Order: sequence, then C-alpha cells, then structure tokens
Amino acid sequence: MQLPLPVTLPIDENFDSFVNVGNEEVVALLENIVIALPDWRHAQGLGHLSTLKLPLVTLLGASAIGKSHLLFATCHQLAEKSVNHLYLNMNDFQAWSYDIFEGLENLSVLALDNVHAIAGDERWEEALFDLLNRVSETQHTLVICTSHLGPSNPAFTLPDLRSRLAWGVIYHVNQLDDAGREEAVRLRAAERGLKLSNQALQFLLNHSERDLKSLMALLARLDTRSLQEQKRLSVAMVKRELGLI
Repeated sequence: MQLPLPVTLPIDENFDSFVNVGNEEVVALLENIVIALPDWRHAQGLGHLSTLKLPLVTLLGASAIGKSHLLFATCHQLAEKSVNHLYLNMNDFQAWSYDIFEGLENLSVLALDNVHAIAGDERWEEALFDLLNRVSETQHTLVICTSHLGPSNPAFTLPDLRSRLAWGVIYHVNQLDDAGREEAVRLRAAERGLKLSNQALQFLLNHSERDLKSLMALLARLDTRSLQEQKRLSVAMVKRELGLI
C-alpha cells in the first residue's frame, strides 16, 4: 500500500473561524459527529446516519465556499480527540497508486476532499467504488467527503459508483452573502492578530475576488506585508498588494 505524503492542514481553518450563516445545519452535524465519536451510531441527533446503507456524508457545493474548511475543522477536532482518521485530497490522486484505499475501511473516519477530481477516470472510480463497498459491508468507518458534483452527475462514468454515492446523505454548503464574507475576513484577521482598519476592510472586500479562498489568500499576503513593513493594514497597503498603485 502506498501511503500519501503527510498533510499539514491549515490550523486557522477550524470551526471557530468558519462563519456558519446559512450553513448552521451542516456545521452542527459535523460538530455532533466529532463529539459522539467513536460511538456516533448511538448519539442523539445522528440517528439518520446510522440507518444509511453507506455511512457517507457529502458536503456539496461550488468551489471556494468553505467545504474544505469544514473538512479541515473536523479533522483538527478528530486529532485532538485522538480518533483514528485520514485526510486525502483527491486533487492529488495522480501521484498515488490505486491501492491507496486498501484497509481504509478500518478507520473511524475517512475524509475525502474534492471527490469530483476523479470523475471520468475509470480506474480511480472503480477503486473508490470498491472502497465504499467495503465501508458498507463493515459499517465501521464514517466517510465525509466534499464534491462539486452530485452523485448522479454523469461526469462520474461508473454507474455503480453513482449508485453508491447516492446511498449517503448530502448537505449543500451555501455561499456567504456580503455580510458573511465581511465577518469571515474579520475573524481570520483577528486570528492572525492583524490590525485591520474598517476602511481597509471595506476596500479589500470591494476590490478583491469575492470567493473565500481568494480573500483568505489575500489576507495571508497582507499579513506578510504588514510584518515586513511593521505597519497596520491600511487602504494604501491593500492597494499595493492588489497592484492598484
């Protein structure tokens, strides 16, 4: 079995830094799962998962809206509880061998990020199908995955895989509105210890890409610039980073 390289998940992407407006249900579910593990099947509020033919939770939604953030947050909590789990980013599948899935049905939790990445690759679809079959048979592992594509999407060319993915439960992750984006940036800035003036924050929000991934990447760059210049974040600093002056 070829193991993936160790992955260091971003420590600032946790439940505390996730703005859950519009996604309260899915956040509550993931937090309840972590609290209940390892005996999640008998936990209050998780009964609907224990009746599934396949213990699979899919976080579905567009790119850069926080799905991976939620998966990172879950894994951080699992690590704190010493629950055996594995995080795999399926965007990296081409660097792995097909036997990477062997034995993963023995974990308590398997976190599969960006499952849509293997859509259309027959061998990898078959490998995932075989893993989900083993998970269904053993009923030991809880699989939590993220995807841009729903289980019935024809981009998954293996009908049996589409069938297995549909055995789980799907939670749609919703995009934040403008107020939510502002709160998310404020939270991340506070976690980084950044002093962000209201004027700089509004300029950042009005002149940068709107998706969360781009906003957080910009904030990280501004953090570095602020440290280098030993100055509080200002509108002028944001303009320089965006190449507007």
